[in-house]
Amino acid sequence: MAKFTGFKIGYKIKALRESNNLTQEQLADLMNCNFKTVGNLENDRTVPDLRQIINLCSVLKISMDALFADILVPDDGFGSDSQIEKQKAGVLGLKLYQLSRNELNIVEALIDSLVKNR
Repeated sequence: MAKFTGFKIGYKIKALRESNNLTQEQLADLMNCNFKTVGNLENDRTVPDLRQIINLCSVLKISMDALFADILVPDDGFGSDSQIEKQKAGVLGLKLYQLSRNELNIVEALIDSLVKNR
């Protein structure tokens, strides 16, 4: 069984904010909080409370399930490079979540082509 070593949600908050073309200040205004709060959340200096989570999901048009998917970082013995790769995969998943069905089909075909031609 994996041992969980961290609650890392900041990278997802930042990726979602950026994919919505929002600055920290704009997101803070929409969430009715200070822009420093957004910075602290994005850098994992603070953990969002329930009110912030609800506001964040509403503003960024994402479900709580999607927000919290894969944020517990298991200590798998492979070090920080493995954790960075997991975070990158999580950010990519968030970007894919925002695509239309047609766009997803295009991305899937591209990935299939890349894997096939390795």
